[in-house]
Amino acid sequence: MLLLLRSPEQSFMAHDEGYYAQQARWMFETGDWITVPWWGEPVYDRTIGVQWLIATAYTLFGVSEGVARLPSTLACLFSVVLTYEIGRRCINPPIGWLGAAILIATPVWIQAGRLATQDIPLVCVELLGIWALLMAEEHQQQRFYWGILAGSTFGLGFLIKGFMAILPVVALTPYLLVEHRRHRHLTNPGLYIGGLLGVIPIAIWLGKSMAVYDLLPIQQLFGKLFYLSETVYFEAGPFYYLWNIPANAFPWPLFALGGLAIAIRDHSQQRRLLWIGYPVALLLELSLFKTRTWYYPLQLLPFNALLAAFCLNHLTQLYIGKLKTRRWIPGLLSYGMLSLGSLLIIAGIVAAGFPQLISQSDIRIYGGLGIVGGLGLAAPGVVYLRDRGGRLPESKNLWQFSWLLGPSLVIAALGVTGLWGNYNPEVKTELQQPAIAAVLENHPIHFVFADETTWSARQDTVLLAFYTPQVGQAVSTLSELPSQNYAWVSPDDTPKITPEFRSVGSVKDWRLVQAP
Repeated sequence: MLLLLRSPEQSFMAHDEGYYAQQARWMFETGDWITVPWWGEPVYDRTIGVQWLIATAYTLFGVSEGVARLPSTLACLFSVVLTYEIGRRCINPPIGWLGAAILIATPVWIQAGRLATQDIPLVCVELLGIWALLMAEEHQQQRFYWGILAGSTFGLGFLIKGFMAILPVVALTPYLLVEHRRHRHLTNPGLYIGGLLGVIPIAIWLGKSMAVYDLLPIQQLFGKLFYLSETVYFEAGPFYYLWNIPANAFPWPLFALGGLAIAIRDHSQQRRLLWIGYPVALLLELSLFKTRTWYYPLQLLPFNALLAAFCLNHLTQLYIGKLKTRRWIPGLLSYGMLSLGSLLIIAGIVAAGFPQLISQSDIRIYGGLGIVGGLGLAAPGVVYLRDRGGRLPESKNLWQFSWLLGPSLVIAALGVTGLWGNYNPEVKTELQQPAIAAVLENHPIHFVFADETTWSARQDTVLLAFYTPQVGQAVSTLSELPSQNYAWVSPDDTPKITPEFRSVGSVKDWRLVQAP
């Protein structure tokens, strides 16, 4: 439901959402499903899996933002189901249900589930492989077939996000090696057959690509890997994820730390090297990799949710008095959230009611968001005060639900207001100018920019390409435009426009002109 709550006004986040959506559109329009295209040139710095998914969606439902985001949305929903399945097999069904609910109430997870990018489909494939391993343990007679499914997910993950698919395989190594005597995965021939089957689509794609472009696909794929391994984005230090993950997924990473501490001491839990060791190992790998971004840790969030559910379940037992020690902890946490929620409500009232005190545009929207989020965050404290620490029969479920309320309300408000989902409204608004809209509706539009590499990195170029209904060719000079044709001219090239060119209008410093 939270994935579906959105403003009717939608627009892409240019990088990387608009980039993949436009690549898939070119694949859909040209019928070339082998080349990774950008303005008619092959660009093999990324693999092609998510573009295939988006282009398939275009084939079924037409080209639009919502359709481009559909593969991620479906992968997000399926990942929630897989999180429950993994949780109930590794721990127990109640923890599985609670973990799935926490994942849905994780802000950055729902935001990524609305984006036409690689990340959520990759997580879905990784969870599918882990679930298949657990099914092979549970159903020994069919372990060969479940092994095929588990093994094939590596190839699927590589098609979606290239060499990033190696990291989860490495993170699974402790579980596969240390617990081998119990599960015997490494002696399951289905696992290796599945691995070979998963590589077949990669081999076909690269083989057909190399038949046309020689060694370019291999050179660019490995070149991007070496570039990312040596590049630091956002000046992020080695401790980037220690603050980034709690900030983007608040409050669940804090619960997950508590769950990790409890689970390490609880030796009755099985498969701990899977649901505890796997995310810890994966976090270590991501931290060692020099490129650090907000979306790499999305792979950790399903297990973060399960660990948080393990902690919240333990706290609930303290809350209702089943565990005699440390009964003060749930009360302290509840009052802490009540205080934090109250501060947010006050700040929201000030921002919404007295916007002149804060010189920032759209501050009323953020003020309303603060009020809604504050009310939700205060819910655990309100419940605790209401029944005085677990004395009412329904208190257990109500107190657990109250922790989900705050993040869920914030996610819903971000979707309804368009703060999530409508990332670049200015471009779409300016394209609706009558003179520009009439030309775009009836004519193909070329693009004029001298340096394709530079302009492919600009947000405006990516967005204009997608929102132009009929995209023509990219040319480097105005003189290359066919007579009477229309073109978007880049800001660097607008000084070169001569009086013979008819100016139609402008969008974000780009000029729409008609050649003489």
